[in-house]
Amino acid sequence: MTGDSETKTGDTSGHESLSPRPFLIGVSGGTASGKFNYDKINEMKKVRKVVHMKRKVIILSQDSFYRVLTTEQKTRALKGQFNFDHPDAFDNDLIVTTLWDIKDGKTVHIPVYDFVSHSRKEETVTVYPADVVLFEGILTFYSQEIRDLFHMKLFVDTDADTRLSRRVLWNPSVLSKGPGGGVLRSVHQLCEACV
Repeated sequence: MTGDSETKTGDTSGHESLSPRPFLIGVSGGTASGKFNYDKINEMKKVRKVVHMKRKVIILSQDSFYRVLTTEQKTRALKGQFNFDHPDAFDNDLIVTTLWDIKDGKTVHIPVYDFVSHSRKEETVTVYPADVVLFEGILTFYSQEIRDLFHMKLFVDTDADTRLSRRVLWNPSVLSKGPGGGVLRSVHQLCEACV
């Protein structure tokens, strides 16, 4: 996440703001398509400082909104047998509530997901009202209710070979599922269906 935020534990009360409503941008694309990377984020920060010194831009990831898994799902996840690239892996109700609160100019508390234990941490990231909010994720546009909340929608179309090579570089254990494994299958079945 980028922008004005801080990590807190416990308190989840939202505070209303009198600031103007933010502009919400949804960004989607397959796994490792290049939706956002640190170079792009840092470049955006530089531009923001030079051109819009008083503007605040927040970048949120759909990855923060993975569902709380049941014991059985967590066991499967620890064995690499749970599909985190499926729409049901995300807490869409929480995404909708959070995006509405952001649109209403409220301070929100974003979950912190632990990818090692496959669970939410007790701490949250507090995000204060901003002028522009970018929400990125592989299935950002899958839900009509979420898709309709964005003022602008961007889809990053990157070929499957490039996405797979980036995913392997990012996480070599992907190859243990066999060539293409579940990664490309998920991208083809779910992400591209939203385009």
